[in-house]
Amino acid sequence: MTRIKAVVADIDGTLTDMRRQVSTDAIAAIRSLPVPVVLASGNVICFMRAASKLIGASEAMIAETGGVIQVGYDAKPSVLADIEECRRAAALLLKEFPGLEQLDARYRMSELAFRRNVDLEKARALLAKYYPDLEIIDTKFALHLKHRSVNKGTGLVEVARLMGLRPEEFAAVGDSANDIHMFNAAGMGLAVGNATPEIKEAADYVAERPYGEGAAEALYWLARRL
Repeated sequence: MTRIKAVVADIDGTLTDMRRQVSTDAIAAIRSLPVPVVLASGNVICFMRAASKLIGASEAMIAETGGVIQVGYDAKPSVLADIEECRRAAALLLKEFPGLEQLDARYRMSELAFRRNVDLEKARALLAKYYPDLEIIDTKFALHLKHRSVNKGTGLVEVARLMGLRPEEFAAVGDSANDIHMFNAAGMGLAVGNATPEIKEAADYVAERPYGEGAAEALYWLARRL
């Protein structure tokens, strides 16, 4: 098996609980690792920079579900998808769902995010008809309108390249369906106890405990094998 030289970790539902409160156990585990930890999330890049600093992760990060990456706190973010098509699709969705509420709109560069207050299957059907190159991902925290060509896996590939590593030299930690591409690109998958069946099936290790406590459990398991 390829030697693990770095970790890529989802945030919401993995390092945090459903109230988005980060686990101090997970923070301690991240800080104890002898390898860098890259945070990966659907959150915007300014949030990711702050979170990485406060948690004690590395200066590499994957934002907007792989649509934006940054390596170095003072580096310029790289935008890997065109947000304009997402905006046109959002205008169509707003006609059908007037109550659709955008999140962090002014800070997003590659995708759009919305509150989970619409008929998801109806929205997906509308999108498939008029914007087949786009998709809607439900992370349990928000709906993300994004390009199919980018995901946490493609973001990991690019971040690994900039770090001088290969994707298979990463261990991925996650909980939900939007982490599956990251698991597929990485050399090892670690699932928290609250992970979806799809993620647990793809994982090399499944924690008994959920959320951040499960992430800490999985990271300590990994540390013993580095």
